[in-house]
Amino acid sequence: MTTEVDSMVELARIAFVSLHTSPVASPGTADAGGMNVVELNSAMALARAGHEVDLITRRDDPDAPDRAEIAPGVRLINLDAGPARVVAKSRAEALIEPFREAMGRLDHDYGLVHSHHWFSGVAALPLARRWGVPHVQSFHSVSAPPGTHSLSDGEPPESPGRPGGEALVAAGSDLIVSVSEAERRTIIERYGPLSTPIVPVHPGVDADRFHPLQPGERHWAWGATGGCYYLFASRLQPLKGPDLAIRMMAEIPEYDRPHLIVAGEASQDFTDYEARLHRLVHELGLDEHVVFLGSQNRDELACMLRGACALINPSYSETFSLVCLEAEASGAPVIAGRVGGIPEAVRDGVTGILLEGRDPAEWAAAAQSVRNDEALRERMVRPPATSRASAAGTAPRRDCSPPTAARPADRSSPGGAPGGRGRPRRPSGRRGAAPCPSTTPP
Repeated sequence: MTTEVDSMVELARIAFVSLHTSPVASPGTADAGGMNVVELNSAMALARAGHEVDLITRRDDPDAPDRAEIAPGVRLINLDAGPARVVAKSRAEALIEPFREAMGRLDHDYGLVHSHHWFSGVAALPLARRWGVPHVQSFHSVSAPPGTHSLSDGEPPESPGRPGGEALVAAGSDLIVSVSEAERRTIIERYGPLSTPIVPVHPGVDADRFHPLQPGERHWAWGATGGCYYLFASRLQPLKGPDLAIRMMAEIPEYDRPHLIVAGEASQDFTDYEARLHRLVHELGLDEHVVFLGSQNRDELACMLRGACALINPSYSETFSLVCLEAEASGAPVIAGRVGGIPEAVRDGVTGILLEGRDPAEWAAAAQSVRNDEALRERMVRPPATSRASAAGTAPRRDCSPPTAARPADRSSPGGAPGGRGRPRRPSGRRGAAPCPSTTPP
């Protein structure tokens, strides 16, 4: 590792740069996801270690404050660059130059700049060079090669400049931090041998929030019987494969079919996609078994994971998949594809089942096996760690109540907490299903 990066422990202030999505945005809304969680939690950890961190992002709400203290040692800075509203990811490339200009006007004492996603790297790398400080890059996702039409090859470039922008910051940074070994290999495959060192660092999980059900703790339940359910928790876009989760449900006999809870929203680039999913649900006769809840805040997601039969992750491509790790920590087996970095997050046959193909019948069989085979499920569900059990009496207990009606997210708090955006939504034809009260397991 370079001398400049080794000196990070001596830095007074670190800049985390996130142009197209705020680190405090609720995952599953717009273009927010695991990257936001990793960035925010990394900043919190650095602050606890004695550093000061600025989360620098673009103002996407006219009411967002110029600056806000997120936690001791962590500040959120909203820069004016483009319209004060959410901008589709496909249009964010045009904001790179105004964002760089706004960031360049900051009174700064940064000793290191860490950019998250290629937009941020292209904007911030020239500033780091001008300021004479190291630049660290995290991509979080690497675009598919130009001209590729298979989602299995990765996220299609949302704008023409992405491949060149990724190549620029990959070659020009002092260090690249990937979220998995798979992402490290992809960066090298896409952009050739680099002099820039690449260090894989797996994301961690907030074990105070994501943990198995504790004795006497209420769990989140759905339906009149309060039975377990399958959970899909991600942004609603083709890359994430929610259509496969829905088709999987059609392969399960109706008499033995649980609910599928879909927690997530479509971004501006996929505004019609959720309607297409609703139509698919109706065409397959699944109106009574598939429920769209919109995005959930972090506490709601943790509660939902604790009550799930399994997390279903049918994504075509993932650099890691933090939600898989959060599910495992919550005691929910994972059904996912053997793609990208997912095998680094899920131990096949131990914490979940990894599938090679996209046959809905195979996915249904895997999901039903962890639901109906008690011995298999018990092997995959993690027991509470000793540290969790010993802290159970003193840790604040989170109420696993059903999602509430829409409420605005708190723009200055992590992940939109405590508000979030839980808003029950149902496919056409859905009748008589509402979140049942949380129950206490026997």
